[in-house]
Amino acid sequence: MMRATDISGVSSVSVVIPTHNRARMLAEAIKSVLDQTRPADEILVVDINSTDDTESVLETFRDVVTVLSVDRDGPSPARNRGIAASRGDYVAFLDDDDLWHPEKLKVQMEFLEANGTVAMVSADTVPLGEKIADMRRGRSYWTQGDLFPRLFMKSYVSTPTVIVRRDVFDEVGVFNESYLRVEDYDLWLRIAAARPTAHFRHPLAWIRKSPNRMSDDKIDLRRTAKKVLMEHYDPDRISRRSLSRRMSDLEVYCGREYLKLGDADMAGRCFRAAVNWAPFRPRAYRYLLTGILRGRNA
Repeated sequence: MMRATDISGVSSVSVVIPTHNRARMLAEAIKSVLDQTRPADEILVVDINSTDDTESVLETFRDVVTVLSVDRDGPSPARNRGIAASRGDYVAFLDDDDLWHPEKLKVQMEFLEANGTVAMVSADTVPLGEKIADMRRGRSYWTQGDLFPRLFMKSYVSTPTVIVRRDVFDEVGVFNESYLRVEDYDLWLRIAAARPTAHFRHPLAWIRKSPNRMSDDKIDLRRTAKKVLMEHYDPDRISRRSLSRRMSDLEVYCGREYLKLGDADMAGRCFRAAVNWAPFRPRAYRYLLTGILRGRNA
């Protein structure tokens, strides 16, 4: 095992990066952590049975990276392995194909240290290749407090921007390893339901669109999202009308994806479910009609 950097000071942050067969991109991701204006105290890379040049790439970072491994597929076991092995007061997450803005840790750690009740922070992102404007010149600001209702209605938290206080995991648990998709959304909902969270309205990470990303299976992702949302639904905090709108939108999304696949029958089922969830929303009926017409022309 490669050794990590020594952790010192009042507040320390560990970075957990799961990886699988993305040696070149992994090197870029690690470099973006090393280029932070507020250095990370520990970097843990958790390898998921890689068979490419990952091992040789990690050897070049042996003085600053701790390498762990897991035999189970999926990001949850890898992230949980990293959480368990980390020593920081805070745990930050980065995917092996994404990059951090150089001031990412500085901005978020300063906020966390000044706001002791906030359990988790996140930030906006941009696609890799786009320019991130100077935070001192652009409109950047924090939203904080009980963000659970907002997060329930929209999955706006991007995992490569998240930092979590370590003690939060003792309260709400870690990533649910039974989920192969939206496992991160599930955890963010648990955290937001239990404690105040905050989001920085300015990009702090670049997200790479990769054909190998697990989230590319959009239909299965939305199906799992519906299950997760029903598990977290709290009628005292989320109105029935809001729940219906959220679920209807997910059904419409699934239906649109089925249409792209040429499956008008499954699309029609999704659109009918969307109408059942929100019978007074014109949007659902428009898509239902589209599904019917596509089915007749098939």
